[in-house]
Amino acid sequence: MHISKLELFGFKSFAKKQTILLNSGVTGIVGPNGCGKTNIVDAIRWVLGEQKTSRLRSTKMEDVIFNGASNIKPLGLCEVYLTVQNDKGLLPIEYEEVEIGRRLYRNGDSEYFINRTACRLKDIYNLFVDTGMSSDAYSVIELNMIEQILSDKDDSRRSMFEEAAGVNKYKSQRRSALRKFELNSRDLERIDDIILEIEMQVKSLELQLKRFKRHEKLSSQLKDIEINLASAKIIDLERGIKPLESLLKKKNTLLKKNTSKKESESVELKDARSFYLTEKEIVEKMKVDVDNLTENLLQEVQTKNRESSKGMEVLEDELQKKISQLNKFDKDYIKIVSNNDVIKSLSNESRENFKNKNYTVIETDKKYENLKASIEDYKDKIQSYNKEKEFDFNKIDDSIKEMQKKINLHKLELRNKEQDLNQAFMKMESIRIKIDADKFNKDDIFYDIKSAEMKIAESSIKISQIKEVIKEKFGNDIELKKIKDYSISEMTYNVEKIKRSIEAIGPINWAVSDEYEEQSKRLNILKEQRSDLLNSEKNLKDAIKKIDSVAKKQFLDTFEIIKNNFETMFGVFFSGGKGSINLEDIEDPLNSDVVIFAQPPGKKNNSLRMLSAGEKSLTAIALLFSIYQYKPSPFCILDEIDAPLDDINIKKFTDVISEYSKGTQFIMVTHNKLTMESADCIYGVTAEKKGISKVISINFAEK
Repeated sequence: MHISKLELFGFKSFAKKQTILLNSGVTGIVGPNGCGKTNIVDAIRWVLGEQKTSRLRSTKMEDVIFNGASNIKPLGLCEVYLTVQNDKGLLPIEYEEVEIGRRLYRNGDSEYFINRTACRLKDIYNLFVDTGMSSDAYSVIELNMIEQILSDKDDSRRSMFEEAAGVNKYKSQRRSALRKFELNSRDLERIDDIILEIEMQVKSLELQLKRFKRHEKLSSQLKDIEINLASAKIIDLERGIKPLESLLKKKNTLLKKNTSKKESESVELKDARSFYLTEKEIVEKMKVDVDNLTENLLQEVQTKNRESSKGMEVLEDELQKKISQLNKFDKDYIKIVSNNDVIKSLSNESRENFKNKNYTVIETDKKYENLKASIEDYKDKIQSYNKEKEFDFNKIDDSIKEMQKKINLHKLELRNKEQDLNQAFMKMESIRIKIDADKFNKDDIFYDIKSAEMKIAESSIKISQIKEVIKEKFGNDIELKKIKDYSISEMTYNVEKIKRSIEAIGPINWAVSDEYEEQSKRLNILKEQRSDLLNSEKNLKDAIKKIDSVAKKQFLDTFEIIKNNFETMFGVFFSGGKGSINLEDIEDPLNSDVVIFAQPPGKKNNSLRMLSAGEKSLTAIALLFSIYQYKPSPFCILDEIDAPLDDINIKKFTDVISEYSKGTQFIMVTHNKLTMESADCIYGVTAEKKGISKVISINFAEK
């Protein structure tokens, strides 16, 4: 079993795809410093599942992707494929050729493959566990690991022994069992808390259930009494309806009689009203005729008076005008007479001038006399007019008297008709009073009927309401009972008494029965689960104990063999001296530090810190081959671990390599010529361009 092929693309300095074909035996990888030799070792470690960036000489995982160089842009991904020949069936897989692949993208996404089929990192780990070929096993040893292996504070040594002893699978099983145990313990703790809580709930529900049953019993009693009470109330209401129905029948008979009498009286009232209205119409017409005659008489008298008064007014106006003129002439006349005396005393010239301006007394006297004659004439006319009018007034008086007689006759007829009208009205009112009295009696009957109907309706509604309440409370299938002997007051008292008892119980959880049953079942299930968890805990403890026992025995057996091998190998590499390994805590070997004692020939001190670099390297190599002697790894990668060795020790080293190469494939990164000469084939690594590595095959098969 060995590595047959390694393919790299974009991994660190390998920008281009590189394929390295490997055979069993010893393969040397050579080249100048910084050309990328160790990158091949990192690639193998990485594809086997290494997750620690420090072991890959990186700060973060993305650093393993080619980051660009010499005008070549950075790549977005890298991938490594490792082909292993599984001809001896060491790997737990059916294929004789197994290809392991890993791909990483710059965004951090990664993929794993087994024979080009996607898988998990765990699948790759499980494939190589306890084979000595995993990423953290003793199959890959670098120079800087020498110090780590020999360090008192590092567990690298113990890890190598665990890998050789094949206890990693037990440790994995133990970790899995411990995780299960912890989960089981947490589940047990949680379920204990839940059980405690549910037990409290169950106790509370038990109390609630008792209250519920008490409530249920009282409710059943209340139901029976309420049904009996409802039945009794209905019986009482039905008994009260019967006399009301009898009364209603009697009142309806009276109402029919009253209605028939009212109809005949209505006909009589209609006839009386018709006669009254006819008489009233006649009286109204006669009143109009009397009013018209009276109005005509008044108008005629007023017309004659207006005509007489108007003629007299004209004459009197003319007379007043003449008298007014006469009074004016009297004043003028006195003035003229006075002026005439003045004229007489004036000179002739002055007298003439005055005469020209004023009337003479003679002319004035003539006018005055004419005016007086005119006034007397008007007085005669007025006297003559009054005589004429006196005759006319006499004629008018006769006419008025005649019309007054006619009016009086009409008034007499009117009074007679008004008496007839009053008699008709009195008759009509008498009939109306009678009808009103009958109506009042009918209203009483109607009120009694309505009152009885309302009481019957109220009782019927109450009966329906009682039945509806009972059905609503207890269901449609409840039938009311026919009770003979009952006391409503006593039943009402009992109902109230039971209600108070129910109220005293307090709030009721109506779902308590179901909840109690559910929680009880849950409690039982949880107790069964707890029992299962306790059994599981015991089984896990037993399993861990068994794992520890088997792993401890296997580790101790392996350790003892490797211890003996180391003592021999130390003597071989150092040509004498004394070397040994021990467990610091023999009682807990799986967690104990492995203590190395190394005392090269001629030295008294056995402390590792006092050893030279070459002695440390030889000690680590002796330990490595002590392990290989017990459980050889199918392949071993050694990265410049021969650097501290001199030629003599190189010879010892290469001899041992040659011996073990019969069962183990060795891939050695080296600068030493003697080591190169011991290799079956050599691959050279060179920097094709700055920062870009390239692999070149060198065949020394015919050396």
